[in-house]
Amino acid sequence: MPTSFWSGPTSPEKSTNKPTAETFTPGTSTSRWILLILSLIATLPIWIANYPPMTDLPQHAAQVALLGDLHDPRFGYGALYTVNWFTPYLLGYLLIYIVTPVVGAVAACKLVVSIFIVGFPLASALLLDALEIDPFWAILCIPGTYGFAYQWGFLNFLVAAPLGILFFWLVVRSPARANWRTAALFAASAVGLFFCHALVCAFFGLCAATWLLVEARSLRAAMMRALPLAAVLPVAALWMKTVLGHPAARRPIIWDLDWWNTVEPYYTSLSEELHLAGASWGRLNGFFPRLFGVAPSWHYVLPGVLLFLLPFFGGMCFGKRPGAWMSFFICVGVLLSCPHAAVGTEFVYQRFTMFAVPFFLLLLRPTPISRKKALAARSVAVVLVVGFVYLASMRAVVFSRQAQGFQQALTYMEPGQRVLSLAFDHADGVSIAPVFLHFPQWYAAQKRGVVDPSAAMMHPELVVYRAGETPKAVLWDFEWNPEEFNWNEYSREQYRYFVVRSADNRGAALFAQAPCPIALRFHQDEWWLYERPSNCNVALTQRVISASQ
Repeated sequence: MPTSFWSGPTSPEKSTNKPTAETFTPGTSTSRWILLILSLIATLPIWIANYPPMTDLPQHAAQVALLGDLHDPRFGYGALYTVNWFTPYLLGYLLIYIVTPVVGAVAACKLVVSIFIVGFPLASALLLDALEIDPFWAILCIPGTYGFAYQWGFLNFLVAAPLGILFFWLVVRSPARANWRTAALFAASAVGLFFCHALVCAFFGLCAATWLLVEARSLRAAMMRALPLAAVLPVAALWMKTVLGHPAARRPIIWDLDWWNTVEPYYTSLSEELHLAGASWGRLNGFFPRLFGVAPSWHYVLPGVLLFLLPFFGGMCFGKRPGAWMSFFICVGVLLSCPHAAVGTEFVYQRFTMFAVPFFLLLLRPTPISRKKALAARSVAVVLVVGFVYLASMRAVVFSRQAQGFQQALTYMEPGQRVLSLAFDHADGVSIAPVFLHFPQWYAAQKRGVVDPSAAMMHPELVVYRAGETPKAVLWDFEWNPEEFNWNEYSREQYRYFVVRSADNRGAALFAQAPCPIALRFHQDEWWLYERPSNCNVALTQRVISASQ
């Protein structure tokens, strides 16, 4: 008789291998509790840091703060923005928006990211269980939660990832014969997944449709079951038509298909900064660094290979289910052939690296193995996962130590002001993403102000600039090249604060053209806070009058 996910195997009567006293029986509740406990422990790197070490997360937090501020008549910048409800970024933002009034902006972000970290291996376990694969091995999905997408802070992609797996799980366990209830569920789930993240929706929509086609008994039956998935296509087409009118979406497609090297400038410079002469971040040799979120090194090749071999040591072998193999090939195809940048979205294929492990596990099936060997392999797997949690925690401690200066600078900044971020040094030395690139956006999230450059210039965002209100300091340019700052060109936004991250004091060079002295209010480590005095506008007016005379 089938039992629940937490009590044992789904269909033990289907097993052709009769267990003996010496044979290990998978699917015990102990294995599932180990999975749950490890998934909860995996959230430690998020909570031990004062801020999550994720590049884009401050921008996302600022978006949520703007959404709330636009309904506050005391907010002085409401005329600059408008709300874009037709966006595939809804779920992550709305979750943070709901929780923020209760726990604050930073804790709300930590909580939502923690849901991803716990949800990703648990959703993978459900999918494995549906295919009668021991869900214990879903613990191997945990190291990938700290990888490329996590460190870059792709919030909405992360939130959508476990939901995409759950969507696939619904398809896999659906009845063989089409019915209207299943069709309605497929259609609603596909549309809902689109509003979580368009890329996740496209990926799992393709996997789901392929699964239905190859697993069906006839082409007609396959088409009848897969047709409801097409309900999302008109929504996606309408969104694409809207998006393509935005200048950012018309940026050229960058393929970057080389297996051994990359043309991405950040990773070229990162290898030079870390003195990694042989690190080329290609499609193949960059796989383990992107999966684990570590700098390229042979030290991580062995753990990476071990992660994929451990299930075989633990009594698994390759199965022959065509739907599983086709889904795995789709994942491999994305990692090897999808572009690096398209429709104004960068790092497209890289973010899908986290799905390599769960889709690989779909290929497996159990075989008889002795209890001693099975427990040994599982023990090694637990140690390996705990090791990666420890590694991510140590990175979080290093990052948190470097972020303390900004946390202190916040105490010197009044709320509701406009701020310019100038991150000359945007790395922490232990992450594979520039985790301080947008870090001053936490001021906007915590103190209800505005920080430039802002994600509000991006077409998929929830809160965007109105026409003609985009500032001089924009993403894709200024945040990478703050040395472009010139007082005469960038002063029209009337910034009160300038947050600089640099090893050296750059105040004299930055503000040489200012009509009044720009005061250094605070300095700690690499953080420098400068403030424009309130009478600076008067000084500027007097200079203009003198020049005209």
